[in-house]
Amino acid sequence: MKFSYNWLKEFVPKLPKPDKLADILTVHAFEVESVTQREKDYVLDVKILPNRMADASGHGGLARDIAAIIGKSAVVKTKTVKEGKRSLKDVIQVEVKTPLCRRYALRGMTGVRVEESPGWMQERLSACGLRPINNIVDATNYVLLETGQPLHAFDADKIGGKKIIVRMARKGEKIAALDDKTYDLDESVMVIADAANAMAIAGIKGGESAGIGVGTKDIIIEAATFDGPAIRAASQQLQLRTDASARFSVGLDPNFAGDALERAVLLIQKIAGGEVLKDRVDIYPKRVKELKIFLRPAYVNSLLGTSLRDAEMIGILKRLGFGVSKQKNILAVTAPTRRVDVTIEEDLIEEIGRVYGLEHIKPKHPVGELIPPAENVSFTMQERVRDMFRGVGFQEVYNYSFVGEKDIAAVGDSVDEYLQLENPTRAEYGYMRSSLGVGLLKNVAENIKHEDGVRLFEIGHVFRREGAAHKERIHAAGVMAKTSIQREQTLFFELKGALSLFFEAMGVDAWFDDVPAPSKNVLHPHRSALIKIGEEKIGVMGEAHPRVLQAYDMRGAVALFELDADMLGRITQKETEFRPISRFPSVLRDIALLVPLDTRMVEVEDVIENTGGKLLVDTDLIDLYEGSELPDGKKNFAFRLVFQAEDRTLKDEEVNVIVERITKTLEAKNPEWEVRK
Repeated sequence: MKFSYNWLKEFVPKLPKPDKLADILTVHAFEVESVTQREKDYVLDVKILPNRMADASGHGGLARDIAAIIGKSAVVKTKTVKEGKRSLKDVIQVEVKTPLCRRYALRGMTGVRVEESPGWMQERLSACGLRPINNIVDATNYVLLETGQPLHAFDADKIGGKKIIVRMARKGEKIAALDDKTYDLDESVMVIADAANAMAIAGIKGGESAGIGVGTKDIIIEAATFDGPAIRAASQQLQLRTDASARFSVGLDPNFAGDALERAVLLIQKIAGGEVLKDRVDIYPKRVKELKIFLRPAYVNSLLGTSLRDAEMIGILKRLGFGVSKQKNILAVTAPTRRVDVTIEEDLIEEIGRVYGLEHIKPKHPVGELIPPAENVSFTMQERVRDMFRGVGFQEVYNYSFVGEKDIAAVGDSVDEYLQLENPTRAEYGYMRSSLGVGLLKNVAENIKHEDGVRLFEIGHVFRREGAAHKERIHAAGVMAKTSIQREQTLFFELKGALSLFFEAMGVDAWFDDVPAPSKNVLHPHRSALIKIGEEKIGVMGEAHPRVLQAYDMRGAVALFELDADMLGRITQKETEFRPISRFPSVLRDIALLVPLDTRMVEVEDVIENTGGKLLVDTDLIDLYEGSELPDGKKNFAFRLVFQAEDRTLKDEEVNVIVERITKTLEAKNPEWEVRK
């Protein structure tokens, strides 16, 4: 908002220079964005925060704060209106039909002259960004800039039926406004109307029908207070923002409307002549009362880190217009109604600190024992999971916690296993999800149309039925998909590799076990695995069942996993043991063997690791193959063995001895196991 430096000086005669004033305002919560010279004046563009619009959007209000900050007194302008013998009540009838009008006050004047406003007034209006129109309209705008209270003037002879009604607009009602535009109104927009039609959009814009013209002799001046949210909503609906709507939208003090009205009448009488009708109309059903707040000086200093005396606090508050009385160790403070932003003790402390100057508060180290908060294990786990999966090329998605019967059927589940919503917002969202997989599969179905490869993950809540009760847990799940791959089963191992990297980074020793029948319906019966840490199952992984791919019309291969993040967080809370990384190179060996179809991978892995000894530091399944090239009833496991010593470089001869021992042990374990040479 723009403020005239010379105008401010009328309220605070001994003002600092413009640039110095700008610095003072900026460090006391009124940010000055620019200072511009305009002939013999300076214009300050000040950012008034919404909570200070009620008392500081006018020159008088801002000057009051400036005076309090620099320790001066602001000039208060008070004059009494001289009324004529004729009564306003004989000229106009007023009716307020909506509670959204908190106060509605009118003054009437007769015999005014409509002409150009004086040069000094035009100059100040132009400096503040308003276009001069005529002396009556300019006077109302001048008072707006001086006090922050919007006003409006009507031509009394153009008011139909000699009646003013504050009401909500009728459906389909239109108004031709003073900006030469016609606006379509509805029942959510408040209007000022005569006996027949709307004359103004309340709190926003006047209409042409009762506008001030050259021939106007008798006028009605309005000062009102309207409901802030209602004006803001109407302004947005009509896409019409004005100086008046900007102020009404954030809430104004109803008690100040009357003072602004009297100021406007005095100013109009000064520049346009005329006689003021007696008996001001003032409909104010629920008067706003001043608020009393108790302030503890000790608390002020404790919160601000200052050593202010009671007298200093009282002086600051009184300069700001607050009433203060001392009661033992408590200050009873009366907040003026224009300070709609001050409602609690901390608001008063903020005012004291603001005016005293935060730059005067000396920095101190905090005193006391600083105790770190307890770690939120679940939150920490989720952040670690996010970072790690992003690191291996997955992108995070967020899905609804609801699924429908179609989704449940697609993954081969029964609705009886799901919690049903009593009042779903949409038919296709009638159940709480028991797995994150459904949402991820739908994400893949949409995105795989545009990309050859997709990697997605999600962390969220799942809901499981447990008898009559239900259980809510946090899961982490991911999916990868490819439309063009050489062999479908390759994706199983690609996902397994990504998960192995994840668990290694998490510092947990996870392993993959065969899925016992019946397998999870969403996964392929022969290309899936349980994920375990020790003997605890923490999740599942594998390729999607062909039936699921068909249900979502997906081609290629899709592999997914789902982990119990709550359980994973609990396990990773345990103390981790570290050992130095060996400085010596590792030696790799691959072992492939034919086994019966019902052989579990973990059975073979256990034999290898128990036989390999301390020099065998890692065992990974790198291939699982079933095909017509193999003997009937057989499948092929391929393992990669990693050997490493902490104190020397291993020789091929000693590694070969260990591999030979492993080979003999495997074949001795089960005659149907055949190590391929």
